[in-house]
Amino acid sequence: MPILLRAVLLLPAAMLVLVEVLQSQRQARLKNIAYIALSAVAIAHVLFIGFVWFNHISFPLNLEAMEGTVLQHVQRAMELKPIYPEPTPDFVPLAYNPLYYIVAIPFGWVFGASLPTLRLVSILGMIGSALILFLVVRQKTASNWWGLMAVGLFAAAYRVMDSYLDTAHSDSWLIFLALLGTYLIDRDRSRLWNLAGVMVLVASFWTKQHGALFVIGGVLFLTWREGFRRAIPYWVAAVLLGPVLYVFGGPLLFGPRFLYFTWEVPRAWSTLDRSIFIRYFSFIALSYPLLALSGTLTSLQAIVRQRKTLNVWHIQFFFALLSGFMGSLDKGSNNNVYAPMGTWLILVGVLGLYEFARQLPALERYRAHQLALFATFAIMLYYPQSVLVSPRAGESYSDLIRVLNSLNAHVYAPDLGQLEQGYTLSPTAHWVALEDMVRGPGRDTQNNPIVRALVDPVLHPSGPAFVLTNRNWEQGCECIKFLSDYYVLETDFGDRFEALHGLARRWDVGWPRYLYRYDPQKAALQAEGNR
Repeated sequence: MPILLRAVLLLPAAMLVLVEVLQSQRQARLKNIAYIALSAVAIAHVLFIGFVWFNHISFPLNLEAMEGTVLQHVQRAMELKPIYPEPTPDFVPLAYNPLYYIVAIPFGWVFGASLPTLRLVSILGMIGSALILFLVVRQKTASNWWGLMAVGLFAAAYRVMDSYLDTAHSDSWLIFLALLGTYLIDRDRSRLWNLAGVMVLVASFWTKQHGALFVIGGVLFLTWREGFRRAIPYWVAAVLLGPVLYVFGGPLLFGPRFLYFTWEVPRAWSTLDRSIFIRYFSFIALSYPLLALSGTLTSLQAIVRQRKTLNVWHIQFFFALLSGFMGSLDKGSNNNVYAPMGTWLILVGVLGLYEFARQLPALERYRAHQLALFATFAIMLYYPQSVLVSPRAGESYSDLIRVLNSLNAHVYAPDLGQLEQGYTLSPTAHWVALEDMVRGPGRDTQNNPIVRALVDPVLHPSGPAFVLTNRNWEQGCECIKFLSDYYVLETDFGDRFEALHGLARRWDVGWPRYLYRYDPQKAALQAEGNR
């Protein structure tokens, strides 16, 4: 065949090969651009959260409503006082398990018992959580890039998790310990290693009650993997260090009212109706839709395949979902109750995207996993200023202290509890702790005798007295509205102390604004005139 004819016949094939090569190169370039862009987005979120920590740590007032009261718990723990004593006007315990307070003790010895110290403890829990996310995803995918995606999404979810993880609360340590215990079990280096994982999971329960779900998930997985007989030590450790120590050792270790505040009080909050399901599924659909779909599908797939692909993260994924649902049962909760669930949605959801992209060539060809990651970052976007505090906070706090000292009287601030420094509020029973004892389905929180007894010094002061609130009587907590029968408005400071506004979240508590003066006669006349 003539050379020219051969060339003519081969030309179409050569053109097809060239087009295919060019398309492959174009796809490779687009793929690389997407990887670089996603990496930049993830790193930007991580760096921004580092700036948020710096912005928050020295804030002089409460970033979240209960921080001042949490500090009181830590101070009592450092002084070896009962953390859960009989409630008094000067101290009403919160309904959280105590491990976060205990963890904070050595930090308090080194840096002093202060809000910045407690926030540092929480930040360390958040860093530990991010590190484990990275290690797990890198191990499962053999890719640093996928590990970066998990950490970037965890940072991006800061606002979705209600801006709690760097405040003086136990949430970041619940997540960290639940992740760490699961990680130890997943590594499966030895039975002693697995037992240590169970003990760490039990520690997550001692930070917050929902940690018990991760203990159950971890022990059930070990039982499935090793058999019931070999799993007996895990069950024994979980039971002894969990419910047995909780019931019989808790009151001895932490105070006579330990079981009342950590069991009796919170169990009265739960309710189950249509609104609970709406809140729960709406939150997932609006915050983690693609990760929830990916995580659920990959976990169900692993369960169907059983030993081939099933690991403890898949099992804990469903217990994390259950922890979010249990949090929804408390209608008065902030969205921090979804933080453990959100962490598992990120971890298992990212692993699911990786698996589906690897198993299904069509997803890889059209970069569906990259689009899903871009979409998830976009869903979590928020106005950055909403998680930053005012640079004038220090100046505003000094102004508040000057005002309080000028009153020359007792001041009760139910929205603040106690101040870190500059002025001693009295009494210090926080409205959250008061309301927690009397709220729940079918319970009347107004004019409750328990609350009245604990604020009796406010009702019958020995001299001039004031009440400082963030909201007026109509907008504030129902359980202390009866104080309006004794106090009249002295000053509405307006936005004078707005720089002391804490972080925005589901329930916004505002800033110190309304100052009421004790004058029961005038309050009675005003009430009569309003009838």
